[in-house]
Amino acid sequence: MEKKLILAGSGGCMRELLWQIQELNRRQSTWEVLGYIDISAADNPLQVGGQSYAYLGNDTYLLNRQEETQVAICVGSSRLRRRIAEKLSENPWLQFPNLILANTCICPDVQMGRGNIISMDCRISTHVAMGDFNFLNMGAAVCHDGVLADYVTMSPDARLAGNVTVGSSSEIGMGTRVIQGIRIGSSVVTGAGSVVIRDIPDGVVAVGVPARAASKTSARTEEEPEASVREAEE
Repeated sequence: MEKKLILAGSGGCMRELLWQIQELNRRQSTWEVLGYIDISAADNPLQVGGQSYAYLGNDTYLLNRQEETQVAICVGSSRLRRRIAEKLSENPWLQFPNLILANTCICPDVQMGRGNIISMDCRISTHVAMGDFNFLNMGAAVCHDGVLADYVTMSPDARLAGNVTVGSSSEIGMGTRVIQGIRIGSSVVTGAGSVVIRDIPDGVVAVGVPARAASKTSARTEEEPEASVREAEE
């Protein structure tokens, strides 16, 4: 029997995850997507794979629900995902399952918190520990004894060797490679194709081969929308 699910977000990340849910359901009926929430409806009727999905309303729709509701926060930005999760968590009726999609390979001893999204073709090896609301995009891999804190984003094809630790709200760029035993701090961003061979402190943008600190990550500004779940399009 399919479990009912509401998605938060309407950007490219969410639509790609909808397609992956469709692929998962073709193999094993798992999720019935009831619709999506965002600050406003998508500009056009939201369709993925020939199927249409209803706009249910903004954050208030979920904050006012008084029945058990499964929610997946489908936003690639670590910082925005954290803000949405903190706000929606105010409603005790909302539950945030770990969304494990098609063609993943995850060792049975992996430990996960809640609200994690593991995209298709991901690989997670033995004795890996993950916190809450991490997002592993397609083809990401975490080798043995890795640790991901909360709200970490791993972009497509990012790879962590064994014993790598990644701090909260960090974003590992597309195709990044991290050698064994590295510690990456919180609120770190690595550039696409970076090769990380040294520890990275908190709040740094690191780019290149080997990766070197290029700048500090920007602090949150007051101009950011307080409750937005719309992800900026790439």
